[in-house]
Formats: sequence, C-alpha cells, structure tokens
Amino acid sequence: MLASQERTAYDDRQRLFLQSLLSYKILDEDKAMELYRRVCQLTEKDQIDFAEFIASINKEINEMDIAIRRSHNQRDGQPILALVNTKEDEIAQIATHYTANEISYFRQLIELIMMSDDEDYAVQSMTALQLGQKMKPLLTQKETEELLDRFVEDGWLYLTPTGVYTMDNRALLELQAYLRQQFGDVVKECLMCFEVITMGERCELQNCSSRIHRHCADGYFRTASSMVCPMCQTRWSRSNTFGKGLPP
Repeated sequence: MLASQERTAYDDRQRLFLQSLLSYKILDEDKAMELYRRVCQLTEKDQIDFAEFIASINKEINEMDIAIRRSHNQRDGQPILALVNTKEDEIAQIATHYTANEISYFRQLIELIMMSDDEDYAVQSMTALQLGQKMKPLLTQKETEELLDRFVEDGWLYLTPTGVYTMDNRALLELQAYLRQQFGDVVKECLMCFEVITMGERCELQNCSSRIHRHCADGYFRTASSMVCPMCQTRWSRSNTFGKGLPP
C-alpha cells in the first residue's frame, strides 16, 4: 500500500510535464508519452504507468478547473492528450487570450458551424470572413483573417484543404457541455465512445440517429458479425459519411 502511494505521489515529474503541456495544450499521445520519458530522465525519477501518471496529475489539478483528457482526432483516429478547462458554464472560460469582441465572433462562428446544412458541421472561409463585417465593433478583413489564423493555431478551428472551417479537437474536448446546452438535438454523439461527433459515418436510414467516428467504426466492424447498423440493423455503408472535415 505504501509503495503504491509513493508511486503516485505528485512530484517534479508531474510538475514539469504539466508545465510543458501548458505550452502545447494538445498533443498526439505518442508525443505526450515521449515528453513523459524525457521528463523522467531530466528529473532522474522512475517511470510509472502512463495512465496512472496522468491520473495523479488530474487529482492534483482538479480544484483548478482544468484536467488532462484523452481522446482521438476525429479526422484520423490518432489518440490525443489535451489540457482542457472543465468549467461548463461559459464559453469565455476557454478564451482568456481573446477580446470580448473576438469571443463574440467565435460564438457566432460556432453557431454557423453547428447549424450548417446536412450535418456538414463546417462553414466556408468566405462566410467566416464576412461574419467579421457584422461584428460590433466591426472586424476588418485583415483582422478577421488574423483571428481565424489564431483560432487554427490555438487548436479551436481546423481549415480543411477545400477551404472550410470546422471545429478542431481542442474545441470539441473543451466545449462539449456548451455545445450540448446551446444546440440540443443538433449535437450528435458517437454511438461507440459517446463523445460529441461532427464528422464520421452515419446510418443510411434517415430517421436513425446512429453516428460513429470513422476510427470507432473501424474497431466495431472489424469484429462485428455483419455490416449492419448497431441500432436499427439497416445495412451499413462505410462510404455514407457526414462532416466536411472528414478526409476522403
């Protein structure tokens, strides 16, 4: 029992890892594990189980309304690790480096993305630029372009090769409660992992609510006895997708 407590004690490993993650915000899990190995080398301390290590950090920072969360990149299924704000009442909590007008712009842009037609969950770059002209005070085209670039750089938005903006992984991790509260039934959940989903595969039956991340579908149909919808048993086509950010 004592040995277990000693292994999970909060020490220089956790402190240095957390400080590094504060600068990255979000990392592929393999890069996060490499960062952990370097931290242990620098602090000359033994490695423990990575999941246990992350749990020990989360236990320490819980009262600060932040947490390290594990998820997957919707586009390619790559496991990711992110430091997120856990406050659920205000979208402004995620954007302390933005002005009130910039946060207002972000709110309206998210609404355009969530309310887009046919579950595209995307907005054309031109529409995003035009939205800046509607803000009070007005955002010039240059200011809007620079703001959009910052949202992409900070991990809130993703610009696809076809020139549309979607929510990136950081936004989906931090804004899940906000999205559910603001957009209700418009928000879809992956049938397998129960996280908010804005791109993936869907059932061919129009009234069926089945939506599955592509990487979750890979795992499920690899062992499923037949290619049918897990909910309604309609034949499942892996090519029946939604979300403009999903690669071909």
